[in-house]
Amino acid sequence: MADINRYYEILEIEPGSSLEEIKRAYRDLAFVWHPDRFANNDRLQQKAHERLTEINEAYQQLVLFLSQPESKSIEKQFQQQPPPPSKPLRRRSAKSAARPGSQRSQTRPKAASQKFPTQKNSSRKKRFSTQNRQGWGPRKQPGRSVAAKARPSQNYQKLTSKRKKEFSTQYSKPPSAPREVRSSQHYSSFPWGPLAVAVASYALTGWILTVSVAPLWMWTLICGADWLWAAILLAEGSATPRVWLAALVLAGAVGGSIAGFQAGGMVTGAAWGAVGAGLGAIASSEAESRAVAAVLAVAGVVTVVGLMAGTGSGDWVKALVAAVCWAIVGLTCGLATELGVNSGGPVGLSGAIGLGIGAWAGALAGAGSGAIAQALGIAGSKTVYGAWAAIGIIAGVVARMVAGERLIDPGSGLYTFILLVATSSFGLWLGSWLVDRIF
Repeated sequence: MADINRYYEILEIEPGSSLEEIKRAYRDLAFVWHPDRFANNDRLQQKAHERLTEINEAYQQLVLFLSQPESKSIEKQFQQQPPPPSKPLRRRSAKSAARPGSQRSQTRPKAASQKFPTQKNSSRKKRFSTQNRQGWGPRKQPGRSVAAKARPSQNYQKLTSKRKKEFSTQYSKPPSAPREVRSSQHYSSFPWGPLAVAVASYALTGWILTVSVAPLWMWTLICGADWLWAAILLAEGSATPRVWLAALVLAGAVGGSIAGFQAGGMVTGAAWGAVGAGLGAIASSEAESRAVAAVLAVAGVVTVVGLMAGTGSGDWVKALVAAVCWAIVGLTCGLATELGVNSGGPVGLSGAIGLGIGAWAGALAGAGSGAIAQALGIAGSKTVYGAWAAIGIIAGVVARMVAGERLIDPGSGLYTFILLVATSSFGLWLGSWLVDRIF
């Protein structure tokens, strides 16, 4: 019982939880304690490895425990206790001694000895005493017949201690009690706050799109992305890391496309959409430090080059070539610094930082300050509108993911899907309706 309870405590769930709840808790803890998240710290990585090993063991033991078909047979064997003796026959009064058929009667042995020979009398007396003593309880008796008759009453004693612990753990607490507590907590913690934030964020986006007279494809892109990741959440059945990855990648791609289109047209929108998707992937994954630095370097170059190409205010090819050349120089300097200092940090981190600094400096130098100022002047206030629209979309997606994580359940997946889709649609409609009412 102590071992099974310890496994429940390791997975941070209550005893009596269902198999689906055990799997969900295992996925969450395996994601939190994955050793790759602590690649920069050897001590924490070793601790995470030990914790993950403990989590895996607890999960395997609980799944094995719940999948055993012999729990009911164990329960029946434990419930079948040896029958209590009808009469202990411990009184030594004269009345009981004189009763006919009593074991302690003084007249019966004499009569038996007179009627039967001595050997037959002793064997009959031995069988009679053995049968009566079996009714009192299991005692050690010599002879094979006694051992054979004592086997049925000793079956429950031959059960292993492991089975006793499993039975006592499974049936010590009824499974209905914890489920009722969890269901009441589920309905009492309806995520009104995240849903309100999501409605407000999408209302801001709808307001900006209406004021800036955005084309119809922007509205369609937002709704399509919302339907897509909500469908992924419904298919997964829980807010897994893959659902968060899809949500943030789609939010970054849509927000970047809208902001880039407002700033410099379709070319800038495509470039910034790719940047947003990459940043969303980083935000929802356990990427290493050098990978984050490399992605930020590429994102900076694509941002500048896409703005130049979209507005036509400078030579974007020159800016791209300069960014690549400066990135190589920065990478070389970073690796040299890493080899010279040998600080014991992650391999390649200094090189990735040098790559980022060089790429950003090369893109800005290749484009020129005059071309960048001209591009920002052409974009004007639309850049601000696009940035706020992107912020509204990303904030709305994150808020709805938090709400979906609280609401999603094996029996309420479709309900969660409809609620999340209706929240974004209502927010966009509310923003457009407010523009019509105020202006």
